[in-house]
Amino acid sequence: MRMMDADFSATTFVVLDFELRNQLGGPVPVAVAALALSGQDWRPLWRVHEAIGGERTLSSEKPRAPRLPHELPEGSAGLALRQVERRLTEQPHRIVAALGVIEAALLRSDRAAAPRLASLTLWDAVSLARRVCPDVEGGLEPLARSLGVALVPGRRSATGEVWAVAEVFRRAVERGATSGRWSKLSQLEDIAGCAPKPVEEEYLPPAAIQEALFD
Repeated sequence: MRMMDADFSATTFVVLDFELRNQLGGPVPVAVAALALSGQDWRPLWRVHEAIGGERTLSSEKPRAPRLPHELPEGSAGLALRQVERRLTEQPHRIVAALGVIEAALLRSDRAAAPRLASLTLWDAVSLARRVCPDVEGGLEPLARSLGVALVPGRRSATGEVWAVAEVFRRAVERGATSGRWSKLSQLEDIAGCAPKPVEEEYLPPAAIQEALFD
């Protein structure tokens, strides 16, 4: 993007969302969607939508040990995340989500299946949008209205939510850049970024790939 620095332009932004279904015991992830955008021109690079079998809830149960890919059942969240991870290139990446609490938790629990994804910094699109819409109260929906994003009414699928978050993120970045609020990737990272806990070495890809991905 012309108003942002070279680091921003060289970054691929992976907008990520899990669709949840409420069940006894707590919400269960039933799908994951991702949309990758070029930081240079907002060009869509790839999309993913994967169903999840709903094997576990997001309740306060004790965290289980991460399972390797060959240990994962068909339709698991880990295998779905691997479909996102395999599309990553050597270019720097950031994950973007609305708030990102659920995304961070599931990436952490399935870090053995998708270690590169789990090692990426996650950006909170809502926090970023609030910087350019300081008078707006609430979450994604009121911020979207303020930024001119027309959302589909009612509950959205994971793919629909990814589109909404991507549009809010894009317009927030552009509004802040136009007003001179920011011009560097590092400034946005300070506002909205959250670095993950380190992934254990035994789960990580070869060092040559790591260095290119985790800048």
